[in-house]
Formats: sequence, C-alpha cells, structure tokens
Amino acid sequence: MKKKIIGGLMSCMLVFMLLGGCGADSDTQETLAQGDAAAESTEQEDAEETVQDSEDADSGDAGRENADADESGADAENENGTDGAGGGSSEQSEPLEIDEATKAELTTQLLLENELDTSIIEEDGTTDRCTFALPEDFMAVEDIPGMYVTKRYPIDASTIYYAEMDKDISMQLMTEETYVAQMESNFKNHYDMDIDVNLQSFEKIKISGHPAFRILCSYTVDGIEITQLAYVINADKSYVVTYSQTEEYYRMDEFEASAATIELELEN
Repeated sequence: MKKKIIGGLMSCMLVFMLLGGCGADSDTQETLAQGDAAAESTEQEDAEETVQDSEDADSGDAGRENADADESGADAENENGTDGAGGGSSEQSEPLEIDEATKAELTTQLLLENELDTSIIEEDGTTDRCTFALPEDFMAVEDIPGMYVTKRYPIDASTIYYAEMDKDISMQLMTEETYVAQMESNFKNHYDMDIDVNLQSFEKIKISGHPAFRILCSYTVDGIEITQLAYVINADKSYVVTYSQTEEYYRMDEFEASAATIELELEN
C-alpha cells in the first residue's frame, strides 16, 4: 500500500508544480510587491498628513505636540494601518490583479530581456498531439487518464504520467531554482511532507522544433528514494511526460529510450 501511494505522489507532483506556476510568478510577484510598496508609502504619507493636521490644530504646547506627533507617526509607520492621530485603522491594501494580456506582455518582455526562446509566443494553436512509445512492461491505468504502470504494480511502483495543460508562455522562465523551490513547496502544501529535491540535470532542449525542458531529479518520500525524469514541452499547449522509478527497480534505460520517441505532430 505504501508503494501504491508513493507511486501516485511521484506521478502527479510535477503537474501540480506546473499548474502552480514555476517561474511564471516572478514578474507577477514583483509587480504585486511594487503595488504593496506603493500602498504602504501612501499609508505612511496619510499618517504624516494626519500628524501635521494635529500640529496645526493645537498650538498650545509646541514641544509636547512635536513629541506626540513623532510618537503618532512612529505608531502609524510600525502598525502599517493606524493613522497618525491614533484613531481607526486604514483599509488594507488589496493585491493588484493582473489581466492575462498584461501578464503576457510582461512575460514577453522578460523572455526578450533574458534572451530566451520566444517561438512559443507565435504558436498558432495548430500543433497537435504528443506521442511517445511506452516501454514494453507498461500498461495504461483505466481510471486515471495518462497514467501508466508496470504489470507488477505496486510491487514495482515505477510509473509514467502524461498530461496536457493550457499554453503558458511564462513556463519558459522556469529555472533550476524555481523548479526546486516549487517542487518542495508543493509537497509541503499538498501532502504536508518536507522533502529535499536533488536536481541532477536541468536542460533546455528542443522537441519537434518546440522549446522544452529535460529535468532529472531525485528525492526521498517515507524512506524510499524516487528518481524522476521529466520532459516539459511548450507549444500550442504545455505537454508533460514524467517517468518515475523507486530505488528498488532501475528503469532509466527504458525511460530514456521512450523519451527519445517523444514528438509533436499535426492531427489529421
């Protein structure tokens, strides 16, 4: 039962990671951070104006008023939401919402600035389907589309998982650092597990003329070491093929042979 659970975890985790965004959020988070900073600056200015109003309204004791104003201003800055007069809390700044067109424009700029492959931007939606040859010992799981397991599953918990997702040009921004960080974060968020991802290879390649990643990594779950080989292709859609094996069964040669057959072709 343990191996069956682990097989499911290692097959689907990369897809969770990609759906969560890996690299794509960098420009969005930066923009949101700028928005938050601007909101905080506005709140601070409001606090200072309130302090000034308080000083103008009461000229009886300038020294005491200056001290009160300084204290009030400090409280406003520290509490980030209380005005300078010590009254009610100002409204919390809401995260900026970025529409898809703006996000695409920002991502395109980042791709150009970093001299990354921009061919994904011009994809016209005519690519078609992803095909690859399965190793001889693997068969489809009836109730899980895209999942393939060995005939001895779960004794041999090796799996192959195929998924298609919507086109996402920001996936081109994925880096070794964002991949590892997102993988570890998603294991924690989805399964409350702390893992350390050992990234062995992270390559930018081409598959059928389309930009793609080849990622080889390993990590340990419940005392079992898992090695995962993933191919992520950016075309009219995002195509992901993930090969996973446990330490008891070595199938990497079969996986590499299968990966060599991955291609995108036009649908008839």
